[in-house]
Amino acid sequence: MVNTALIAGIGILFLIVNYFLYGKYIEKKVKPTNKKTPAVLNKDKTDFYPANKFFLFGHHFASIAGAGPIIGPILAVSYFGWFFVALWILLGTVFIGAVHDYLSLMISVRNKGKGIAQISSKSLNKKSGKVFAFMIYLTLMLIITVFSVSAADSIIVQPSLVIPIISISIIAVILGLAVYKFKKNTLVSSLIALVFVFFFMWVGYKVPVVLPFSLQISKLIWITILIGYGALASLIPVWVFLQPRDYLSSIQLILFLLLGFVSILIVKPIMNSPAIISGNFPMWPILFITVACGAISGFHSLVASGTTSKQLAKEKHGKFIGYGGMIAEGLLALLVLLFVGSLSWNSGEINFFNSLSESWIIAFGNGIGNVVSQLNISFLSFSIASLIGIFMVNQFILTSLDTSTRLSRLVLAESFDSKILKKKYIGVLVTIIPAYILAITNTYSNIWRMFGTANQLIAAIALITISAYLIEHKQKIKFLIIPTLFMVVTTLAALFWGLFNSSSGYLFTGNWLLSLISIVLIILALIISWEGFRIVWKKWKG
Repeated sequence: MVNTALIAGIGILFLIVNYFLYGKYIEKKVKPTNKKTPAVLNKDKTDFYPANKFFLFGHHFASIAGAGPIIGPILAVSYFGWFFVALWILLGTVFIGAVHDYLSLMISVRNKGKGIAQISSKSLNKKSGKVFAFMIYLTLMLIITVFSVSAADSIIVQPSLVIPIISISIIAVILGLAVYKFKKNTLVSSLIALVFVFFFMWVGYKVPVVLPFSLQISKLIWITILIGYGALASLIPVWVFLQPRDYLSSIQLILFLLLGFVSILIVKPIMNSPAIISGNFPMWPILFITVACGAISGFHSLVASGTTSKQLAKEKHGKFIGYGGMIAEGLLALLVLLFVGSLSWNSGEINFFNSLSESWIIAFGNGIGNVVSQLNISFLSFSIASLIGIFMVNQFILTSLDTSTRLSRLVLAESFDSKILKKKYIGVLVTIIPAYILAITNTYSNIWRMFGTANQLIAAIALITISAYLIEHKQKIKFLIIPTLFMVVTTLAALFWGLFNSSSGYLFTGNWLLSLISIVLIILALIISWEGFRIVWKKWKG
């Protein structure tokens, strides 16, 4: 049996040291300048607004995190055991994910804050850019659907979340006004805001809000409220709500990370999950599709180039926000793995498999409660520790929900030549109406199985685009060749495996919808990859 404290120590040291070492190496490739950024040049107070460095880190971190670095490691541990999952989190974060995120951010900053699809049109060709933009739009619509359902489910499972969720939104607006409008001290204002956030968490714990309706009706109401919230939040100026709310959420997560790792180092629980499990799925390519957020995720390039680049006040902040945000997410994914891996595997009242059979969020909450409660601190009981963890997850789901809605509006406006789609309200409606229909009819559940591969395909295309851009600007790309090829080949392998494997392949089980989606994604991947590598090779030779 391996002690979790040992894994935690090695993981923390590896990630933090490489933020300074490999992160500095990548920063030298970027060569940050003192030129004015798009946030300063195009300041419009809705999407473009130069942000406080720490506020922007909060927005970026909260947006890229979502539920991904929690769901992925939990499922991967159940499929493959903890060893190779931990290895992929550490290596993927440092050498692929953080590089992908930071460079997506910086090439967007150097292209007037344009999204990765628009940059693809410029660096590759218009055909690739249009196809890529449409793929991004569909992926974002699916994320909005699933995150609204996930948030609704978590509220129903844990009604103590209702008051804190409403309160933090109001507190965030007040914080934004205090810092930006009335020029109050950021640190003092943040501390006061946090005191109120934790106070209302306590109020929510004491006064859970349960709707007086059936489970089905309650879920419908919450989905409606949450998608409406996402639409409204995507239209509010970033400085009023997005930046301060995400900043508060990220502070909570950082405190949670500190609490989690300190608890592990003090309690020193044993890893009860097997180190290696075989026979469920082929480790390659499925592990690298299952753990996306927490290693590398295409969604991050959308956030980095879609919202973060429009708020970056100075280029020199880019490494801290882009590379550092991914390092923080790697730490979160590692902590989740240690929490759930230390649960009793399949015996006792609270064990890994019973928890996961209820839901991933229950497994996460039980993992936290199991470790933190062993500190024997009176106000950190099993139930309170679980509530803190679930509240944090819910905050990040909501952040990804409204960020995805804003991103979909921006993708439609930037990538398609339509005056109608350039109108903010139309862009939002074109996304949320189909997302809402998918959510309330539950028709998304089958399509969601394709999200992992679609998401990693976006990452692969983003890396091809970044490579083409760097070559065009006389930059060497040797450090990108292996990550880019690995992501392209792995994603295609996952698509082919899902389609053709003899036991559960979509063609063999008669799942014609997923078969069609897989074939379309394979064709799109091959077209864009061929075009991309052809153009990269041509520019390289030239």
